[in-house]
Amino acid sequence: MTEMMEIFQKVVYVLAFASLGITVTRLYLKSNKLWMRKHEKSVAESISVTAELLGLLPESILVLNFILERQWQGMISSLLYISLGVFYILIGIKLWVKGERKKGFLRLFIQAFQQEKAEAGNLAKSFLKPSGAKIVINLLCQIALIDDVLDPREKKFIQSFADNWDIYFDWDELKNNRTDGSPVNYVKLRQDLADYLATYPPSKQVCQLKDVITALVNIDEDFCEEEQLIVGELNGLFSLYLGQHDDLELYHVVVVPKGDRDSEAIATTFPELSPYPVANGLAAYNSGPFYSKKYAQIICQQYRSLDLFGLVVASLPA
Repeated sequence: MTEMMEIFQKVVYVLAFASLGITVTRLYLKSNKLWMRKHEKSVAESISVTAELLGLLPESILVLNFILERQWQGMISSLLYISLGVFYILIGIKLWVKGERKKGFLRLFIQAFQQEKAEAGNLAKSFLKPSGAKIVINLLCQIALIDDVLDPREKKFIQSFADNWDIYFDWDELKNNRTDGSPVNYVKLRQDLADYLATYPPSKQVCQLKDVITALVNIDEDFCEEEQLIVGELNGLFSLYLGQHDDLELYHVVVVPKGDRDSEAIATTFPELSPYPVANGLAAYNSGPFYSKKYAQIICQQYRSLDLFGLVVASLPA
């Protein structure tokens, strides 16, 4: 039995060395493919230098362990993989890309790390991609323009999502379809979000969208009054959808007709207003609920500008 075990160990020992030949062939075929394309920028940028550097650490520890254990086959195998990792790193820092080598190793490493840092959020963004991706992009654009100023950082932030989702849109067309300083911009933005939520997207997706909007309004380090106003209203819609509305403050806009003519005009012109009975058999109209008093005041002002009597209330008067 002992003799059989010794024979078996010798066979395994020989096979282990023979397997190194397979490993060498495999690594050669992989490296040969890259060697032929090492000067191509797209190939270099497809390699994660950070990942390859992290891979060198465990392989180096294995080499040390194999040396201590005198397992020469394992040591050689690990050294081969370390060599391949170093080769990948040299390609990843664009050492052979035309015009890059003169920058020096240190600068090439820093450049590679900076590129990976810039791309680090791409995978996370892809998780967010909703079925209504175009609607989400449109919402983000409207929020960025709510103060009538498009900060370059806001534009870059939104464009990164559009590029990641392979969505094209025209910034100039978007701006031309708006009226600077118009309350209609607030109304349309709120309605677009309400329409999006009416498609019943997953709660996780809605939470992500809420976080993205928060990041967008803070990206220029100037949380202006217009953004505060609309974000307060949008957050109310988010909270209602997510079932987090126990402590929400609700506001209604009440429009009171001055006579039968006003009642007829309201009923035909403003279908969003719902009639409800008040004292003495008269009817008033209301819209809402809204989740920001300032937003409700903007809506109310629209009716007042048409010579209708309107007011903002926390609860509907009897």
